[in-house]
Amino acid sequence: PQFNGASDGIFLGATLHFVSFLWGPMFWQSTTLADGAIDRLGFASLQGRVRNMDLVLFAAIITLVQEAVLKTSFVVRNYGLQTLRTAMPHVLLVASVLAMVHLDPTILLRSPRTMMHLMSGLFTEQTTQLMLDHMIEEKFELRNRWCLVPTVFVAAMMALGVSFKAENLDTFLFVYTVGLWIYLAFKISVVLYEVCDVLGIWCFDIVTPHPKKLSEVERDTVGTKKTN
Repeated sequence: PQFNGASDGIFLGATLHFVSFLWGPMFWQSTTLADGAIDRLGFASLQGRVRNMDLVLFAAIITLVQEAVLKTSFVVRNYGLQTLRTAMPHVLLVASVLAMVHLDPTILLRSPRTMMHLMSGLFTEQTTQLMLDHMIEEKFELRNRWCLVPTVFVAAMMALGVSFKAENLDTFLFVYTVGLWIYLAFKISVVLYEVCDVLGIWCFDIVTPHPKKLSEVERDTVGTKKTN
């Protein structure tokens, strides 16, 4: 790929923070970047209406659509349509969140951090599970995505016309988000421990010998001495 998926996100985030540090956060609310191009193209009606933050959003959307289309077509072309089943949890996550925001437009204004942490937590849970299933040759299936059930349920109820009080919905989403991240912390720590134990390594230390490796070396040494 042209860019590494993790590295370019970090680079973009750092760039946004650096620009905000130099010119202030209100730089993104101004229209300085687009006004010059709009004036040259002759779209006078858009003068002063396209903010700098809108350009970042448009670029992110174009990149996302391009990446999704290219990767999906590549996988389907090489491995068949059945591979799209693994994408269903992500599609359901995106559809549920978009439905919630569309049916309750003030939800992001009332609880922006809660919603962002919830979406990132659900995406992290699904992505890490997808990688783990690939490593241990298990199937990543929609029916095992229990963490996604509350989001889908709330979105479905809202789509059916059920109204929730803003206070009750915000409280539910907050408790849901906290529980999700506690579960993620426990799950990731257990998985890392089990992987390190099986491989006989430490997670962030490749120098210190692992007790399991030491015991294997001692056992081999004793076996060699007995043989001699």
